[in-house]
Amino acid sequence: MLTLEEARAAVLERIAPLGPERVLLSSALGRPLAEDIVSPTDHPAFDNSAMDGYAVRWSDVEGASAASPRRLEVAFEAPAGVDPPALPAGKAARIMTGGKVPEGADTVVMREDTDESSAPEVAILALPGDGRGAHIRRRGENLRGGAEALHRGDVLDAGAIGLLAAFGRSVVAVGRRPRVAIVSTGDELVEIDQTPAPGQIVNSSSWMLQALVEEAGGEAVVLPIARDTVESTREVFGHALAAADLIVSIGGVSVGDYDVVKAVVEELCEELTFWRIRVKPGKPLAFGVDRRTGKPLIGLPGNPVSSWVGFLQFVRPALRKMSGARDLLLPQVRAQLLRGVRSTPSRLDLQRGHLSLSPEGRFVFEVTDNQGSGNVMSVVRVNGLAHIPIGVGHLDSGEEVWVDVIGW
Repeated sequence: MLTLEEARAAVLERIAPLGPERVLLSSALGRPLAEDIVSPTDHPAFDNSAMDGYAVRWSDVEGASAASPRRLEVAFEAPAGVDPPALPAGKAARIMTGGKVPEGADTVVMREDTDESSAPEVAILALPGDGRGAHIRRRGENLRGGAEALHRGDVLDAGAIGLLAAFGRSVVAVGRRPRVAIVSTGDELVEIDQTPAPGQIVNSSSWMLQALVEEAGGEAVVLPIARDTVESTREVFGHALAAADLIVSIGGVSVGDYDVVKAVVEELCEELTFWRIRVKPGKPLAFGVDRRTGKPLIGLPGNPVSSWVGFLQFVRPALRKMSGARDLLLPQVRAQLLRGVRSTPSRLDLQRGHLSLSPEGRFVFEVTDNQGSGNVMSVVRVNGLAHIPIGVGHLDSGEEVWVDVIGW
């Protein structure tokens, strides 16, 4: 059996980025950048005030205190959005947050440290603790013009969107969003709005995988259920190849399943491989590439928890590589177990649970009850997957494990 890392590397080796597209900034959230972003100007573009107060020369106010205030005539106001004149010696300018610091001024005194009752003069009652230069945001202190601000492969969050807007970028190049066809197989399945007959179940896994695809930045195309005939299965997979960049099938990849799925997929794919992975849940996995289109196919197990885990470990990294993201895998943290766990020593055991911070600021993890691969409740309200290593059958409370972070 392959390890998780060996199987994932084999899948990712055959996955290629889809290439860039240009989109409006309003549609770029969550998309990986397909270009490096260079700051067009210094940021800030000019010295500006971090406070409402008074712009002064330090030499005119040095030594000021409540017992010995310095009184200055207010020469003008410098609100945000105005290019003020130079500040004459011995005078102050009333300035607002974001206002351009007038030439000649080198310090801003907070309004709270002044007495404005003797207009047109202001009395400086206290000086900023930082001394000369206090409360001024200096030109270029955040970014210099020409400096690289964002990198190809960065996934755009709200902060990055704000930065691009500050640069005047209304259009940006991002990786194309992968389209993923989801194919469920089996006569035992019925659609969500149908009543199952005895021995049948609702096709819930397609809905779960659709949500996972969208969370991962892809576009899901859910196909009708492929029935257990060659004709039905061939037709559904044909539609999937026409509609998507990646095909994800559910079921038909473990020992004992109907041969029809395997037979049809083997028709389509070159070098189709059915693997047994040293992972619990989710031992069976299939992978191949369509010989006509070059589109990859990943076959997940039919159990809902196994398909959930398989998606996170194999499909999600593939989608992120296709979209041009730099970080492909889920982030990991080291966490302390809040209670002991039992495991299957022959396989890497990925146990679902809840990751949180202790009062001392350490990551702690508590596994959910009933880790069975058919228990959909074990993937509800969880935010972590604990890695119980191969060869370990038991861990005590307080021991540490690596945890994949999900939607933290």
